[in-house]
Amino acid sequence: MSQPVPVNRPRLLNVKQVQDLSPHLRRVCLTGPDLADYPFTCGGAHIKIMLPQPGQAHAVLPTPTPQGPRWEDPSQRPIMRTFTIRAFRPEVLELDIDFALHGETGPASRFALNVKPGDRLAISGPGGPNPMLQRADHYYMVGDLTSLPAICAMAEVMAPQAKGHIALLVPHEQDILDIPLPAGVELRWFVGTPEQTEPLVSHLTSQPMTGDNSYFWFGGEEGLVVPMRRHVRRTLEVDRSRVYAVPYWRHGKDEEAYHHDRHDVMDS
Repeated sequence: MSQPVPVNRPRLLNVKQVQDLSPHLRRVCLTGPDLADYPFTCGGAHIKIMLPQPGQAHAVLPTPTPQGPRWEDPSQRPIMRTFTIRAFRPEVLELDIDFALHGETGPASRFALNVKPGDRLAISGPGGPNPMLQRADHYYMVGDLTSLPAICAMAEVMAPQAKGHIALLVPHEQDILDIPLPAGVELRWFVGTPEQTEPLVSHLTSQPMTGDNSYFWFGGEEGLVVPMRRHVRRTLEVDRSRVYAVPYWRHGKDEEAYHHDRHDVMDS
């Protein structure tokens, strides 16, 4: 008797549309009948995109096993990168992923720079907190282009009466987007490189913050996340359960090279 197909299995999808949101942010809309039972949790959920090895037409999907996904030939294992779901429209079987563009230096950015309708991309099922945005009266958020899709998705589900502060770092003024927010949530944009985080951190840490019924969400380059987490955990003494602080990347390292360092940073 055949085993049931796991609902959280990887899926190989088709690129339906490509849209430039700014000079350094590109949206890729994926579609396919395999999205009919996709176990969507929330906007901003973590996923793995699976990119083909050189010479492959598309990524080789694993065989699901009780111990997790397994490739018959480990050398065929695809290149994986972590992204977030920007939006999912189950009624039309569409899923959006926003890619930060930083040249041909990395496989994900290279894919996004060259992608066109009809190409194929494999993705995993969703992971991470569910919901990504905890219920709160006050929100304090920090991010960059890599975490902007998650922040935009969370902004869509904020209560109209929410209050708070969001600070975002982008590489160019043309990367500043119009993000609808509740009237009580202030958004401040900063333009600069990953090394130029100090003005943003100083701005947000100078704001009057309350730990009562608040949620703190920090994602992006390590230089943004670590000082903000230190401020709210050590200075404001906010409980760990009210803080999401995940360094997505470190300037100068790819995801694979940063993997172990990232966990050390998060555990410190």
